[in-house]
Formats: sequence, structure tokens, C-alpha cells
Amino acid sequence: RDLRMSRGLGDVYKRQVLMSAKKYFGAFCLYLNYLVHGIGVLVMSLNVHEFEVQWQTDAAGVSVVISSLGLGRLALLVLAGSLSDKYGRRPFVLLGTVTYLTFFIGLLFTHDVGTAYFFGLLAGAANSLLDAGTYPRLMELFPKAPGPAVILVKAFVAAGQFSLPLILSFLVAHELWFGWSLLIAAAILSLIHISEPTR
Repeated sequence: RDLRMSRGLGDVYKRQVLMSAKKYFGAFCLYLNYLVHGIGVLVMSLNVHEFEVQWQTDAAGVSVVISSLGLGRLALLVLAGSLSDKYGRRPFVLLGTVTYLTFFIGLLFTHDVGTAYFFGLLAGAANSLLDAGTYPRLMELFPKAPGPAVILVKAFVAAGQFSLPLILSFLVAHELWFGWSLLIAAAILSLIHISEPTR
């Protein structure tokens, strides 16, 4: 009887460890999305000359495309939050991840301002989708400390904004294509999409 009880307690402990590991890994994936978001916010403004050439425009044209991020975010902000409450957090996190991935890949193959503007709208929409799923999900994962859990999102955004200039400096120093910075972001998003376990 004691042996069976010991085994039972061991199984319970293992399940608790697995659940805890899944919880923290899921939270880490949510935070990584915002590291990439930090990169996405700056990627066009730090590559103005490169995009001028690629989109056959000037700095004003690139600025117009950058403004599309704000419009795309506003367009879905309220609606995405309401739908997230109705349909759950996970679909919106995954949709936001895929939409951001489309933005980064799309920028690499865009050669005019109009198409670039469309992908900028997608990036803004992706931000709203992520916000709609991530913030409430973090509060659900960490009900005893929702404030710090949400504040960490800002820290990961800042980490992305800090890392992008370093990545671009490395690429410039080694005379490498600026598009690698977008591919790095896309690769991170792909890994998140494949492995993100949050439900």
C-alpha cells in the first residue's frame, strides 16, 4: 500500500512538473512574439534607404508605408479584443504570429509602395491580434501576478528594438544583405508557430 501511494504521489508530482513546464514555455513563446514585434516596429525606419531602392520611391514614400502599421492596428483593436473573449486566446495569438510572418516575408518580395502599404497594414493588424490573445492569456496563466506578467511584454518589445540595430550593424560591417534581419524575425516566428503550446 505504501509503495502504491508513493508511486501515486510520484505520478502527481510528474504531472505538476509537466504542467508547470508547459505553462512557462507557453508564456515564453508569447513573450517571444513581442521581441519580434519590437523588430517589426523599427525594421522599415532603420532600412529606409534599402526600401527606397526596393520600392522605387523616396523617404516620403517609405514614411507613408510606416504609417500603415498604426492604421492596421487601429482597424482591428476593438474587434479583436471582443472576438478573443468569445472564441479564446490561442487562435488570435496564432493568427497574429502568422500575420506577422506574412509581413516580414512580404516585405522581402515587395517592389512598390502600394503592396508594401498592404503588408504594413498586416503588421498593424498582427499587433492587435497578438494583444487580443496575449494580454488576457498572461493574466490567466499568472493570476497572482498579472501586473509583472504583462509588464514583461514591454521588456521583450524593448529587447527587440535593442537587438535590431545590433543585427543591422553586424550585417553592414560584413557587407551582408539587409534582408537577413527580416529572415531572422521570420525564422523566430516560424519556430514559435510550430512549438507554441498555449491553450
